[in-house]
Amino acid sequence: MHFVEFVVELKNTYGDIDENFYTSVENTYANTLELIYNNGLLEKCKERALKVVNDIDNIGWRFHDYL
Repeated sequence: MHFVEFVVELKNTYGDIDENFYTSVENTYANTLELIYNNGLLEKCKERALKVVNDIDNIGWRFHDYL
């Protein structure tokens, strides 16, 4: 989750990056959420996971929609 949070902060600070970069982050986020869910940690991590999505500023490549 820390990696995805860092990427959102990086993008919001320095601007847009290419599509391949976002695809990598999307896959990492999906894998992280699956790991959280499969280990019964959803309630503990839900607020942090939602914050990632809410902190996204006008990212292209449909990044916000995917997350």
